[in-house]
Amino acid sequence: MRRTRLSATLATLALTAALAGTATATAAPSAADASAAPSCTQGYVCVQPVIGFTIRVPEGSRQDFDPPVAIASVVNDTSTGYCLTGTYNTGVAPGGVFEPRLAYSLRSLTPSPDGYCLATDD
Repeated sequence: MRRTRLSATLATLALTAALAGTATATAAPSAADASAAPSCTQGYVCVQPVIGFTIRVPEGSRQDFDPPVAIASVVNDTSTGYCLTGTYNTGVAPGGVFEPRLAYSLRSLTPSPDGYCLATDD
């Protein structure tokens, strides 16, 4: 009988893990599927946190994150360039995708019509 309870507990844990994995797979792109670019809605910049739901920022708008957000990607589906201020400062061109290779915390997302982004926070 003890073995049956253990088997039932393990089956429940496996099912829970499988369901959690399914939910996670829809929230963020898999590292194994690098060719699949994250999707976004035309006219928005989409910020995909490592944990949580996609944050959509309308074209031309600024978004501050306090506290900073750990991100998996930023998709710019607008005609305006955007500057990302965070772990390091960078930009994402119109129609571009930013997928950091290492942990990245985003503090702000700012439109940059001229495409110029500061390299430091000065």
